[in-house]
Amino acid sequence: MMTMDTDLRLAEFISLDGIESLNHFPYLLLILLVLLLMWVGKKIFDFFTSYSIEHQLVKEDNKAITICFVGYLGGVALILEGVLEGGDGHLLKELLDITIWGLIGILLLNLAGKINDRLILRRFNNVDELLNRQNISVGVAMAGGYLGSAVIIRGIIIGESLGWIYDIGLTLFYFVLAQLFFYLSAVLHQIVTRYDFHKEIHESNVAAGISFGSTLVAVGILLSIPLRTSYSLIVFVAWFVLGSAVMAFFRFVMDRIIIPQEKLDEEIHLDQNWGIALLEGCFAIAAVITLQSVFI
Repeated sequence: MMTMDTDLRLAEFISLDGIESLNHFPYLLLILLVLLLMWVGKKIFDFFTSYSIEHQLVKEDNKAITICFVGYLGGVALILEGVLEGGDGHLLKELLDITIWGLIGILLLNLAGKINDRLILRRFNNVDELLNRQNISVGVAMAGGYLGSAVIIRGIIIGESLGWIYDIGLTLFYFVLAQLFFYLSAVLHQIVTRYDFHKEIHESNVAAGISFGSTLVAVGILLSIPLRTSYSLIVFVAWFVLGSAVMAFFRFVMDRIIIPQEKLDEEIHLDQNWGIALLEGCFAIAAVITLQSVFI
């Protein structure tokens, strides 16, 4: 025999509670605007590259450029979602905010891609690797750079507003600072690994590309966390130091406990085991998420 509690649960199952959230049809304009900005982001990406992205994706079937471009578009989507998250419920203002901050975020993401090419993957020509050699390892590393940079830009944009002038100034300041810390994270990655990750990526070692790209994503998440709650430079630096130490510790634990029979670096360097590289990336992101849960 059904109880009263069962009847209530069944009633909730067919309840229309919450359906009122779907009656904001004018807000469908935000969806159309996001799609438009995604298209604009593609056009800006085309502008900053020396090749036709459509030709490489369709005619050349270039998987390396496809992976890189997917990372870029994913980054654009993350930035636009961040702008939408910070909306105040006023449609016209949200349309204006997502247009302005969406364009700012897209331009910064393209700039981040160029900076990362020059600073982080500086020991070879990225365009040549993608275009002529179709080096998937480089594509994966660059996709990680785009996604990591996008998470940082998103964190800056959705932070507390202090007015247009301060917001733009702080956005540019922390964007530049975050790119420097991004470079520093690449230096630290080289220190904790026993192989030359630049050389491995250049030689099409997909495992090395996944390892490094996922590390950049984790660092992006790490650097975005303090930016959402504070503009303190001391907090930003302290968070990076603490987070880097926790990420290194998680990597050590994975190497010694999760795969004790084999060395992590040997699996990536010698065996080119991209499955283990994915596991390493999972641990790096888990370290950052754990840190966020504990301290925020």
